Amino acid sequence: MGEEIRRFTHLPSDRAPGPDYSGPGVEAELTGRMPEGRPAERPERPERLERPERHERPERPARLERGGGPYDDLYTARASSKLGKVASDDGMLDVRVKAPGELGGPGGATNPEQLLAAAYASCFHNSLTLVAGRQGVRTCDATVETSVTLRKRGTADDYTIATELTVRLPGVEPAAARRLVEQAHGECPYSRAFMEGAEVHVHLA
Repeated sequence: MGEEIRRFTHLPSDRAPGPDYSGPGVEAELTGRMPEGRPAERPERPERLERPERHERPERPARLERGGGPYDDLYTARASSKLGKVASDDGMLDVRVKAPGELGGPGGATNPEQLLAAAYASCFHNSLTLVAGRQGVRTCDATVETSVTLRKRGTADDYTIATELTVRLPGVEPAAARRLVEQAHGECPYSRAFMEGAEVHVHLA
């Protein structure tokens, strides 16, 4: 059987490609079947950041909808960054972070781009497994490689990231593999966040 390799590259349409500064990296697993239907529409951006009273959590807006009603929260991961270190609230993730040599840093530790690449690869792999399982296709030998590239435009602090996925499905017919990858890409929460815009709330504590 032929090995299918599918690549996806997402570049914001309003930004010109710039020099690449770093490559691959953390991940959030979503267990549960993704709803089907139309993609969620991006909510309107608030005019300004409201500052809540100290220790008071601001009211959360309604969840984005995708043609089937509001979403239910299944799992929330929490992590913090302080003094060159990132850690999850349960202690399962606790690593030092340093800028890579390509960015003028010392290297020798992981970095945000690597963490994001690892997260995206794992999440996409989970979605691929779910999609394939529904259709009775074995994907135990499947691999997902992800790169995250930090980019800069001009001399101002104008940065963005680009991502690329390479999926290998040995033993699966090319047409079937292509279909599975495209379906997984449409259901993966990370892919949808990159393509459609994630729900983001910034709070000042």
